[in-house]
Amino acid sequence: MLAKKIALGFGIAVILPLLVHYGVSTFTPQPKWQDYHQYRSYTLDQGASEQEKAKLEAERVAKERAYHRAQKVFQERLFIVAVPIGLGAIVLGGLGTVQAIGTGLMFGGIFTLTEGYCLYWSELQDWMRFLSLLVAFAVLVYVGYRKLEK
Repeated sequence: MLAKKIALGFGIAVILPLLVHYGVSTFTPQPKWQDYHQYRSYTLDQGASEQEKAKLEAERVAKERAYHRAQKVFQERLFIVAVPIGLGAIVLGGLGTVQAIGTGLMFGGIFTLTEGYCLYWSELQDWMRFLSLLVAFAVLVYVGYRKLEK
């Protein structure tokens, strides 16, 4: 019976972040590198004139910038969705009565929060990092006291 509880909790913990990631990807597709870049042979660049090389480099830079812009849009939307869902999963897991499901939701919430933070961390300002981590920490402490005080 214990193994089934562990498997259930582990399954929820693994599936929740994937569910959030691909849910966001459904509405805001994650950019694919190959859609913004093309393979060019080194020998083609060697035979190009200086003007052609400059044009090829300008095209490469423009495509790279477009790729990074699309990545930022996806990462921002994932952050906006993942953080509240992660916090909600932690609260639900901590306040739930079925131990295996609660544990899975709590770990899944933590993993979902982590994914949202990791991909968008570099774009957040310091005060936003602090405030959002403070909220996450407060939720964890609250759930810990509510659940473990008994």
